[in-house]
Amino acid sequence: MTGQNITILTVDEIGSYVLEHISASLERTFNLTTRFTSWQEFSSAPLEDFLYRLKCNSTEMLYFLSQRVQKNTGKLLAVTQLDLYSPIFVRLYGEAQLGGTCALMSLYRLRGEGHQISDRDVFLSRCEKEAVHEVGHTFGLMHCKDKNCIMYPSSKIADTDEKSNAFCPTCITRLPSAC
Repeated sequence: MTGQNITILTVDEIGSYVLEHISASLERTFNLTTRFTSWQEFSSAPLEDFLYRLKCNSTEMLYFLSQRVQKNTGKLLAVTQLDLYSPIFVRLYGEAQLGGTCALMSLYRLRGEGHQISDRDVFLSRCEKEAVHEVGHTFGLMHCKDKNCIMYPSSKIADTDEKSNAFCPTCITRLPSAC
């Protein structure tokens, strides 16, 4: 994995404090450098192509990203404010290609009740956990049964709050050695 990095793609306007926190978390966890790019730099396609009633189809977005990602990109994490859905789930926090290159996460539901930031530290912790979780999938990690592991699936925001921001011993052994 020498020379690999994680590109953080800002789909829409994201606060710099959030992006910096996600970047630092990914660099610390995966021992890779991060770099930023914007939707305008990445694609000329209008974002509206993925929207349905102000929600974003995560599966279509992931496919779109995977078709346009540059070959020298290690991993790509797209970050959006939009609410996500998929053909299977009405709402979700993120989606990723298992063992692939691309992942997508939304800040929308991480804000909490009423989708407003109530506690900045809690919000940043949720952002960190979601980013690492989704990028973990791109490294081939599946959901974990350990409720404390960052790879534990979050079906509700309380699941995200309760799990740690680290991998369990089993998931750590499944990560590539460079991480």
